[in-house]
Amino acid sequence: MVPLGLFPVLLALIKLILIQMATGESLELAFSRNTMHAIIADKKNINHSNGREKRELSCGKGYFPHPNRTHCCFKCHRGMYVERDCVESNSTPICRICHPGTYMPEDNYSDRCFECQHCHTNLGQKVLSSCTPEKDTVCGCAENQYRTSHTSEFFCKDCSACHNGTIRKTCTEFSDTVCECHYGFFLQTDQSNCSPCSSCNAQDCEARCKALNVVTHQPSSLGLMSVLSSLVVFFGAGCMLLLIRRIVKPSCQRTLSSPWCPYPSIQQPAKELPAKSVANDFLLEQNQEIRMSPKQVIQVPGETSQPVQGLPDCVKSAGKTQLPDCPTVLYIVADHVPVSRWKEFVRRLGLNENTIERISMEQRHIREAQYEMLGQWRLQAAHGATVEHISNVLNEMELSGCSEAIQEVLTSLS
Repeated sequence: MVPLGLFPVLLALIKLILIQMATGESLELAFSRNTMHAIIADKKNINHSNGREKRELSCGKGYFPHPNRTHCCFKCHRGMYVERDCVESNSTPICRICHPGTYMPEDNYSDRCFECQHCHTNLGQKVLSSCTPEKDTVCGCAENQYRTSHTSEFFCKDCSACHNGTIRKTCTEFSDTVCECHYGFFLQTDQSNCSPCSSCNAQDCEARCKALNVVTHQPSSLGLMSVLSSLVVFFGAGCMLLLIRRIVKPSCQRTLSSPWCPYPSIQQPAKELPAKSVANDFLLEQNQEIRMSPKQVIQVPGETSQPVQGLPDCVKSAGKTQLPDCPTVLYIVADHVPVSRWKEFVRRLGLNENTIERISMEQRHIREAQYEMLGQWRLQAAHGATVEHISNVLNEMELSGCSEAIQEVLTSLS
């Protein structure tokens, strides 16, 4: 139990303690607030200083600023990318080569490479050069093709060949061929080809085809058909004439004056034949020498018809009887001499080289040329143109078989 005299003292002591406690908290709070304001002020000053340093950082060519804006680093070369930044100023970062399917075309400080593009084969595109770490894929068109646009989504079309026209400007990578159409054709606006004016049904082709009357195409076709028809007619007529000539020329009428040649070359009596032509002289001589058989008689106007005896046996013996001017006899001789040795044969008979070449040029058909050569030789040789002479020449050429065959055929005609 506290004495009553000490109670006031204890009360005063408690008040004093309470006062001290209240005073201490106030001082501590005041100190804490002052300290916080000072720290915040210092941080503001520091941040302001760092921002000024960041704004003032600049790097030269070939460098790039560190992400923290504290120093500069070298750039990575093209075909590479930055895997890790440099740790100090003017140093090289860790660079890696671009992965397959990616590329980087220049020096850089990027953390990845660009993806390579792919050519659209469904649009007709073709890979001109493949993608590498340093450059992208190059797409284009094949030879004799052009691109429809400059974008990556372009079509490849074939260059126009300028049918029915001429090339005014050749095809390039981004443009088609420029054509200049022939007369009667026009250039379509949507296509680089020349179409006939007969198909013109728009205003863009009227100016080109205005002067051309499309109806005139039909008469030109009819004219072409008429020309072709005329050619066919002339060709057919020529063939018919040639056929008639070949049939009529070697044929002989049956009422002739010789079993060798029943050819009506003697229609007049000997006294009426003209003597101006050498050929007619030979015909006159033949008329005097060749006699007809009793079964074949020719009635000569103005004279009494008398039976003429047939050829003597000189034909069988290849005598010196003159060769008659008869196509049948001449063709018989020509048919039994080999074509390969024909010129040698007529040379040995006595026909000169100029005459042989002239007849060969005039008569393209070999059989007609042979006939003309024998006829020319007969005219030149006159009385010397005999079967005996032909047989002697063939024997000299070691063609005795041909000589015998000719004699047999001539004998059968007698």
